[in-house]
Amino acid sequence: MEFLKRIVAIYLVLTALAVFFNFILTPVYHDGSPEYPIWEWINYFMAAGVVLALIANFARKRASTDPYATDADVMWANIALYASIALAMLFFWQYLWLMYPENETGDAALSHTLYFPFVDALYVVVALDSVRFLWRRE
Repeated sequence: MEFLKRIVAIYLVLTALAVFFNFILTPVYHDGSPEYPIWEWINYFMAAGVVLALIANFARKRASTDPYATDADVMWANIALYASIALAMLFFWQYLWLMYPENETGDAALSHTLYFPFVDALYVVVALDSVRFLWRRE
């Protein structure tokens, strides 16, 4: 089980770093077209990462019900779980918009210029926090 936790943690670190660096470097290399081919590839890996982070934080929440868990452990487990749930809802809503671009017009297209950066930043935070939980030894 420990080996599987480490593999998931490594996957989350790699995807979080890819999102982090691509988020920062997109304005440098992007040509101004409406397509973002690198983000299209990263989104596939992010989808798996969102699900893995949700599972990891659910396990973290379950572990916080241990009678020896401190109040701080319980609080941070709750925060991590609810942040993972919010990330999953927002990411997969975004993902469906990307699958059906003909539905995106006017205000919806404008809202995504604010929405996508928020989801990307939230992914990095949730993924790295999940890694911190997965990597520690019990």
